[in-house]
Amino acid sequence: MLIAMLTVFLLGGGLLGGSMITPSDIALMNERVELAVEDPKRAAVAKEALVELETEVEDFNKTFIDSGDRLSALYLDHGASSYETLRTLESLNVEWYASQNRTVKLRARLKESITAEEWAKIFGAGQAVLPSNL
Repeated sequence: MLIAMLTVFLLGGGLLGGSMITPSDIALMNERVELAVEDPKRAAVAKEALVELETEVEDFNKTFIDSGDRLSALYLDHGASSYETLRTLESLNVEWYASQNRTVKLRARLKESITAEEWAKIFGAGQAVLPSNL
């Protein structure tokens, strides 16, 4: 993870984004939930999970950008130590791991709120929302 993060910051900075999914991906999922899930109670639970997922993505993206700014400053600072840079990267790595854990739990809640048929309508073949297709 550290090498990947160094590569991102050295070659692309925060422009590449921090999360694996974007708010626009989540908006598309939300639209598909509206179309695929007819039961209002289950649709509400699914949409609530998506709202929380969007918040998680936005929060992590802010953390990612902030750490990119910090790393850029450290790389430019002749007096900065390697320890400071590694500590910043490790902090980001810990936050990324925590964010992914929260995201996986939200995915599980979304999955539990809808049927397998509805899931297929939202994420099935020809419905590529995400590279991993969630």
